Amino acid sequence: MKWCIVGGGIQAITIALKLRILGLEHENLTIIDPNNQLCSQFSRFTERISMPYLRSPIVHHVHPNPFHLKQYCKKNEYSGGMYGQYKRPQRNMFMDHIDDLIREYRLDECHVCDVAIDIHRMGKMWEVVLENRQNLEVDNVIIASGCNHKPYIPEIFTQHEDIQHIFDDGTIEYDKTSHIVGSGISAIHLAIKLLTENEDKHIHLWTKKPLEVHDFDADPGWLGPKYMKGFLNMESSIEKMNMLLNERHKGSMPQELYLRIKKYIFSGRLTIHENACAKIENHSIITHDGDVYDYDHILLATGFENTLLKQPLIQSLINKYDAPLTECGYPEISYNLEWLEGLYVAGGLADLQLGAFARNVMGGREAANRISEKYARISS
Repeated sequence: MKWCIVGGGIQAITIALKLRILGLEHENLTIIDPNNQLCSQFSRFTERISMPYLRSPIVHHVHPNPFHLKQYCKKNEYSGGMYGQYKRPQRNMFMDHIDDLIREYRLDECHVCDVAIDIHRMGKMWEVVLENRQNLEVDNVIIASGCNHKPYIPEIFTQHEDIQHIFDDGTIEYDKTSHIVGSGISAIHLAIKLLTENEDKHIHLWTKKPLEVHDFDADPGWLGPKYMKGFLNMESSIEKMNMLLNERHKGSMPQELYLRIKKYIFSGRLTIHENACAKIENHSIITHDGDVYDYDHILLATGFENTLLKQPLIQSLINKYDAPLTECGYPEISYNLEWLEGLYVAGGLADLQLGAFARNVMGGREAANRISEKYARISS
């Protein structure tokens, strides 16, 4: 029985490893991702902002055994492999762990470097159409392509010179940057990076709201029945989605990161403009409340657009096969995350089943558990 995973990020690798460990041969698994290496987008993004440690704790990673990364840290004698009260894993160690598992379970041999542009039903099989027009026939498809498809650029920053999004393609102009836009963890890591690398630099950070401090993306109660039981019993998908929007700590940072930037604020090297509505003029100055600030370069750390349901692959399934949608417009899926027979979703597409952590590392672990339950049943 052949399986295909569309996407090659953290969640896709977590699901792939679970299936491989349960007995799926690597010859029967295909992972479609346009990057040259699996998980390279996550690696590239975290490297660009010089993130030293992940926000999630040491037990949140891609291997099914929750203690595997901690054991990996000890076996390979990483210095500073874990940080703080929650033992957040070192970013380089986290990526080394993934790379070693990809090689060990031969996932690199499963990787097809391409883009899936369409999916057709062929009897009881699925045909995945690639951008190079190659067609793959498989029994089961898992869409785990993530949510980070298009960086969000606020309108006032469009069509201006010397402004980049930190996650744009191309070379990032760190040295010229004097202003950062964003209020979340990426913006703060980026500010610390620039201030650390140049002791003479002064940074202006422009935010649309006051800085918020939360240890994790959402309350840990979402990882178990404390919140999930009531959430899953809710009948209205609109009510469920509104709850998720309120419960996710979007644009926040953990306490230890906030304490790091406070020293730069007190020393006068970091100026934060909260609730700021700035204007760009003459391609070289920012005006705000009558004040004028010169800039050489601006970096945006404003996240990504919500294009999850606009992906051509998703729209094709909805239009051709009447793939069921909930009232709020998200896929109507089973407990095992099955949307159509033999077709599964993960990440944001599984929000209504997986809750507030659906889109992060732990969401990938739960998706892997649920999909693998169905794999075990149909493979026995």
